This record gives sequence, C-alpha cells and structure tokens, in this order.
Amino acid sequence: MNATALQMRGQHTSNSFWSTASRGEIGQQIVRAYVQLALVPRQHDSCRTITLARFGDIEVRMTEVRPASSIPPFWLEVYSTATRSTIDGCGCFEFDERELAMAVDLVLAARRTRHRPN
Repeated sequence: MNATALQMRGQHTSNSFWSTASRGEIGQQIVRAYVQLALVPRQHDSCRTITLARFGDIEVRMTEVRPASSIPPFWLEVYSTATRSTIDGCGCFEFDERELAMAVDLVLAARRTRHRPN
C-alpha cells in the first residue's frame, strides 16, 4: 500500500511527538486520523491510507477498506519500511473504547519495537 502522510492541523507524524506521547495523546491522534481519513483520496484499490506515526523505519498506518459484512473497515498496521513488510496489525469497526485501547496498544508496541536491538 502507498501510505500518504497526513499533514493537517492537529496531526503529528514526527518522532518527537510520538516518542513521548501518553496513552491519552495517542488515543486522541488515532481519533483525529480516523475522522481525517475521509479527506484522503481513495487509491486504485478503493482504499484510503495515512501514516499515523513513524519510529525510525517503523510506520503505523491507518487504512480504510471497502466495507464487507464481517470484516472491519479500518485497519492499523505496523509496517517496516526496511523489510517492506507488515509486522503487526488490528482491525476496527468504529474505534469504540475497546478498539481504541487496542489501537493505542498497537502504537505503543510499535514504539517499543523501534527501540529493540536487532
């Protein structure tokens, strides 16, 4: 997927913000990205993707896919630009309290992954 970096007011993709962000701040950024994703043009495969955070060669991306009956329309993925592969991910239907907590955990895990020695 080709990830578009969202450069809108209130959206942080810089390492300085994400390296120290609290759970609450991360949650707020996820909700902002969820709302702002509607402004991103659809790709050739009808998906919309933005880069939510970067930790070195690790990116956290949010993608909206075409809705299907039992498949979540929103996906967060932890992606390695070094290996060009997905490391982890989770699907969400509406970012309710449980899903938002799961998404925050995913971002925190990505942040820890960046600091792990190879």
